[in-house]
Amino acid sequence: MYLTSTGYDSILGFDLDEHRFNWAMNVQTGDYRFKGIKFDPMSDDGPLMLNKMHINNVFCSDHGMYISGLRTGGMLHFNGKDINMAVQLPPGTHNAQPFRDGVLFNDSKDDVLRYTGRGEGEEDRAMVVPKYEPAELQHMDLADEEVARPGFARGLCVLSDHAVAGGSSPSTVSVYDLAANEKLLSVNLSTDVRNAIHGLEVWPFD
Repeated sequence: MYLTSTGYDSILGFDLDEHRFNWAMNVQTGDYRFKGIKFDPMSDDGPLMLNKMHINNVFCSDHGMYISGLRTGGMLHFNGKDINMAVQLPPGTHNAQPFRDGVLFNDSKDDVLRYTGRGEGEEDRAMVVPKYEPAELQHMDLADEEVARPGFARGLCVLSDHAVAGGSSPSTVSVYDLAANEKLLSVNLSTDVRNAIHGLEVWPFD
């Protein structure tokens, strides 16, 4: 299992059978190029805590590892040796992943879930996350752009080749039909603005 170490601009590999971290890679950037530096996650000799790119998502497929964050500039592709920019994305991106012939991601800055095809004239979708009246929400006095904000798009899960589930604040899960360009349903679990969906997955996981 791979997970992000956001503060250290790194990806960690965790062995589910041995219950230990057994692989790690620090992502570095300079002169508009990226490189991955592998290190032992169990040693004291690791990268500095810089949080330069705010890596918040890693997605793996047969085509490689895809890495993205608030300040990566887009979705990066790691082929086991090199890291290259797969596609440029707007600042504030979460949960970016390849989908069909394009890219699916939460544009958290604009409070929408987006799907964009690669070719000119290809399908382009922007699904607005649910919004609530301030009177319906709890602890609005504690809302903060850096910590808790209503409408923040975060958490993404593919259900089929046209249906996806997306999360948003406060604690809302919505299902969208990309082909029909519409929201199918939405379930709110809490009206406390401090509570937000961060990750979604189909269960049980095969």
